[in-house]
Amino acid sequence: MKSASLLFILATTANAFSAMDRRQWFGQAAGAAAILATGAPDAQAAMKTGAASAFTGDYDDPNHPGCLRQVKVIGAPLRADGTRSKYPVVEVTGYDGKGNGAMCTDRPTRPDLWKIQGKLLSETDAVIDFSPKGGPQNLKASYDNGIVFPDGNKWTKVTGGTDDRRPEDMSTLKSN
Repeated sequence: MKSASLLFILATTANAFSAMDRRQWFGQAAGAAAILATGAPDAQAAMKTGAASAFTGDYDDPNHPGCLRQVKVIGAPLRADGTRSKYPVVEVTGYDGKGNGAMCTDRPTRPDLWKIQGKLLSETDAVIDFSPKGGPQNLKASYDNGIVFPDGNKWTKVTGGTDDRRPEDMSTLKSN
């Protein structure tokens, strides 16, 4: 497929060969070949990040009622070679309360928060690393009108957010 695309590009630019010098033509042909060899960005393959992702939002966790659960999908970090993974990062920020019970009745401070990450595998599937909290490393999560985990736990999205569950000194949690 790539070689057929390259041949098409070369054939269509061959007619313009007389209008440009040989160096320009070979430069354009080499650029087209490089794009095809490395894989041009595929708009349909790109997964949504930010507010456009179904995963992004504030949630109610039935195992921790009233506690902060904020999920953000951000672009993959830049690697040393200048490329990015095709899998966006899923950031989960939360708070589990200060008491022994699972119910959150108090508002957290910034040091009370925990943050974990994972990656988005498709528009509706992700894996999240809960090991910093003592849980599984690559826990599968699916989006189906909320985030569903293999144990049956389902976080439901809270329309309008949960500002009252965040530390008082911050209205939004940054990606850092």
